[in-house]
Amino acid sequence: MARPRSSRRTRSGAIAPLTALLLIPLCGFLVLTIDLSHLVWAQTELQSAADSAALAGADQLMNGWVQYYLPGQTLQSSILSTGEANAKTYAKNWVAKNSAGGVSNLTLLDSDIEFGYTDSSRNYTACPTYTGYPNTIKVTVRRDSTANTPVTLFFGSLLGHSTSNLSATAAATIYTGSVNSFQQNSAGRSVGILPMTYDINHWNNFLATGQGPDGSTDTAANGAPQLQVYPSIKYDGNFGELSLDQGNDGASTISGWISNGVSWSDLQNEFNANLLPLSANPPNTWDWKGNPGLKTSTIHTADTVVGQQFLLPLFQAYDSSQSNYQAGTGNGSHYYYDIVAFVGITITQADDHAIHVQPSAYIDPSVVFTSGSITPATPPASGSSSLGTVFTSPKLTK
Repeated sequence: MARPRSSRRTRSGAIAPLTALLLIPLCGFLVLTIDLSHLVWAQTELQSAADSAALAGADQLMNGWVQYYLPGQTLQSSILSTGEANAKTYAKNWVAKNSAGGVSNLTLLDSDIEFGYTDSSRNYTACPTYTGYPNTIKVTVRRDSTANTPVTLFFGSLLGHSTSNLSATAAATIYTGSVNSFQQNSAGRSVGILPMTYDINHWNNFLATGQGPDGSTDTAANGAPQLQVYPSIKYDGNFGELSLDQGNDGASTISGWISNGVSWSDLQNEFNANLLPLSANPPNTWDWKGNPGLKTSTIHTADTVVGQQFLLPLFQAYDSSQSNYQAGTGNGSHYYYDIVAFVGITITQADDHAIHVQPSAYIDPSVVFTSGSITPATPPASGSSSLGTVFTSPKLTK
């Protein structure tokens, strides 16, 4: 009996041409994927370069910020131009350390660097619309015909585009806050705290008026007012020297703190006595130990670090009335202050009789800020004492 023939026709050779047709869009997709991946990676590198440049530039705005807003400052134009020039230089140098899409030593154009002001709501106003000292630097890093050349595509020419233009923008802002405490930093560095203290009301008056407690004005070499902080107001043999380990400290210990900073082991004694953090110490508690007398060795040591930045502890006076002023309580080696704040200063002068300082920007990884106190650096109103002097690391705001 004959086998019936199959009704299906042989389709040999149909798969090969179909595969060839499918390879065309697949190859196109592969080409597109390669170039897109290259562009995404180059864009990521550009953004990283812009971020680092903005942060480096913002870091250079801090000192100028405080100097610009000192009471009685007459060199604001010079301070502004110097601050912006330093910020530009650092931003350019950091960009040059980066690469993007195969191009090394990237260039940042002057025209792609902008300064302005960012408020607490992150609203940004560019200079010259904003006319004060900037707290923000904005940079744009490019790979196009104006800087660093366009990005070359691997297969884009097949689609009529052999290059692509990319850019990345970043802005960084300087922030200030109120010091609450300290933490041991990873490098084990000491903290630059001056072993002396000053009346917070007198400090605030100086920020508002540029005058000392007696209404006088003392001018530093930079043309702005300076403040005598040691000796402070005398009461029962205490001139404002402060123990930073709750002990009766000798001249060598005090000089060591000025020259080398306060070690973590010494600060730990303040924690053990429940003096730090400041927020944990009840208000109107006079329990920070002072050191009696006026030590010329303290002044002479300060003379060796003129120009350096420190934190200055501020106290709330036990009796702030002019007729019966008392900085703290007790007598001699049993004299105590109520420390309520730390502010940034630079030692400007230390002669045979006194130590003088100016408010300045202070930043240290050991500082712990009071919760909710960190805000973009804000210009003080005329006659105000709200000038921030302790800064966090700059933060990216775009």
